[in-house]
Amino acid sequence: MEALQAVVLTDAQLREMLTEAARRGAAMAVDELRAQLHQAPEDATLQKLRAYLVDPDSLANPHDHWAHSGIICKIAVTARGKPKSAPWFMKFQRETNLNECFNRPSPAYGRRREWTFFDIRLAWDAYYRRR
Repeated sequence: MEALQAVVLTDAQLREMLTEAARRGAAMAVDELRAQLHQAPEDATLQKLRAYLVDPDSLANPHDHWAHSGIICKIAVTARGKPKSAPWFMKFQRETNLNECFNRPSPAYGRRREWTFFDIRLAWDAYYRRR
């Protein structure tokens, strides 16, 4: 029979260890929430959209996620590290027929239109597959 190692703790020691573990877990959760709060909603949308373009299975329902032209222009930046231009977006939506897809007015920007992630992905794939 093999000997097993065991640690014997008093009630106070166990309570102290559990309290410390809970403190560390809570601190990690608070740090993560703070990081999320400091992130602009547009940045979060851009990250989700980029992830969805790379892996379509990353979102359960891409029809429930929307992005406007400003976000679409930031998906891939220019050689100088700047977002694509408004003329690029006009050409992009015209050549891919994104402008004919269902869209909605942006809740935050009013006149700006938004498209679903699903339609953006179809347009993105069509535009960059041809090139």
